[in-house]
Amino acid sequence: MNASSLETWYLQLTDRCTNACPHCFSSCSPSGHTVVPFTLARKWIHHMSVVAKKRIVFTGGEPFLYFPMLRNLVHEAAGRNLWPAVWTNGYWITGPEEFRLTLRYLADVGLKQVILSDDTYHGATPFAAFSDQLAPMASELGVDLRLARIEPKTPSAPPDYLFADHHVLAGPLMFRGRAAVECTAHQARWRLEDFDACPFLSFASPRSLFLDVRGFLNICPGFPLADMKIVSLKKFFMDFELEKHAAAHAIATGGPARLAALLSLEAPDGFVDFCHACWMLRHSPQGGQGR
Repeated sequence: MNASSLETWYLQLTDRCTNACPHCFSSCSPSGHTVVPFTLARKWIHHMSVVAKKRIVFTGGEPFLYFPMLRNLVHEAAGRNLWPAVWTNGYWITGPEEFRLTLRYLADVGLKQVILSDDTYHGATPFAAFSDQLAPMASELGVDLRLARIEPKTPSAPPDYLFADHHVLAGPLMFRGRAAVECTAHQARWRLEDFDACPFLSFASPRSLFLDVRGFLNICPGFPLADMKIVSLKKFFMDFELEKHAAAHAIATGGPARLAALLSLEAPDGFVDFCHACWMLRHSPQGGQGR
């Protein structure tokens, strides 16, 4: 696997969140209880800096629930010449000054970007009345503010609706994680044969990698390739062979259709989109969650 095209590391600190959003790709909720130990997260950050000094996004769950650890890890990442960002639902933004003071503690230790979820799936937000003030305030602190606004998918949109310039912070919902179960009821279904490629991933030269709260390195959220508790990132990049990972090889060479053939699965009801097909097949009893 080639790290030269890598743009972003995602590090999930916890599966605990203030919400249980129906579209959450990592199925987080207030009942989540897993938190990455600080020493382990710090070790992973060191390994990331050795492999590729790129942007690192701290995410969850809700990372601000563990603010002291978050602040220390932002400082650690900045010290390793990574570009720290944090993704939050903004539950803590109860007023403009609260936003400024809280963000200042992170800006002072090297935070470069905050990604704020603000869409219909997250419901009413505490910062709605003064949201237009947030970006200028963040800019004064040297922090770039980006809004994540995921939109519902038009029910009849074809499977290739996401091909053109899809971005993780905007655009139609991708049906993975909790969304694969809770957000598909009114969506049109398409034949398995329509899903003969993955339009989003390059297993040879990924643009992003997601290190989840369990310690698995994912090519896409919910698609684990290796356990970082037993192998280092550097060794993973040196040793990874696509042919030895059956599910990944099938998706890379023939999409969900080839994966279904590999697992001898049928899909009489069809799927909403590529992510839905991939997720449901890999999480079937035969799929073994893609491992």
